[in-house]
Amino acid sequence: MKFKYLCLIFIVSSCGGGGSSAVLIPDIKPPTNSYQAITCQNYDGPLDKIIWIDDFLEVLYTDNWSPMIGNGAEYGIPGWGNNERQFYTDDIKNANIINGCLRITPLNESKEGFNYTSAKLITENKVDFTHPGKITVRFRSPEGVGMWPAIWMMPSESIYGGWPASGEIDLVEIRGDNMQEILSTVHYGSDPANHKYQGGTYLLSQSNNLNEVFHELSFIWEENSMKFILDNEYTVFELTSNQIGFGENYPFNEIFYLIINVAVGGNFVGNYINNNDLCYAANASNCPDNKRFLIDWVKYETLWNWTFQFI
Repeated sequence: MKFKYLCLIFIVSSCGGGGSSAVLIPDIKPPTNSYQAITCQNYDGPLDKIIWIDDFLEVLYTDNWSPMIGNGAEYGIPGWGNNERQFYTDDIKNANIINGCLRITPLNESKEGFNYTSAKLITENKVDFTHPGKITVRFRSPEGVGMWPAIWMMPSESIYGGWPASGEIDLVEIRGDNMQEILSTVHYGSDPANHKYQGGTYLLSQSNNLNEVFHELSFIWEENSMKFILDNEYTVFELTSNQIGFGENYPFNEIFYLIINVAVGGNFVGNYINNNDLCYAANASNCPDNKRFLIDWVKYETLWNWTFQFI
């Protein structure tokens, strides 16, 4: 079955709509050309602990996602603070839904003085996440030199101050030229000059790589601890508050929002970009899925032993 989101009842509760009127990701029909879009798997797991889920089927996502536009200069961080070289848009060429998949497509396209476009979706001011909970994303990565797909979280309120003091949680980061490596990382520190991070890496087999096979990354989030699990089996990274260090705030017990994006270039992947690894905007509708970031579904579950009733 496919879900947009679920309304839950625990004793007495009700669901209300989101406050935004912006339509981010229009639903479009599969193109009638040579492009054969993969059909994503319907989520068919247990529902009793789910707080929120997006299965990427319906037309309107105003209750869940908003686009970020630009190259970061609008927010005082040109290149998004990482020397990234793309301009994020809300164009359906860069982010759309086909066959139950969210598809983020970085493109060779000139825009506002930049040579590449892509998309960055956020749940800020719409869907918040905190502990105790478990966030799971089913995804498949684009492959290409200079591609930087990521699924990550930022604080809804900067309680401890600006980045990195209030934390950053990177569920998934991938270098587009290495389809066997997945990274999970957390960032913290009193200020940018004292930026600290800890994380882990897991290496997949060639036959199970990130570009040809869908994978699930689960972020298990409890008070003063977190764990990142790949495909319900492999621990990528785990952390407790005791590992942060004397005198450091542990900012990860607060409320965060979710981000999904594909950057082009940047500190994490380097400055070299192979333009042949990206599709051109004029041929965006024919861009094969191995050059797109595919998100099948995202779910958020409680870790408490509650029983929910759905309406």
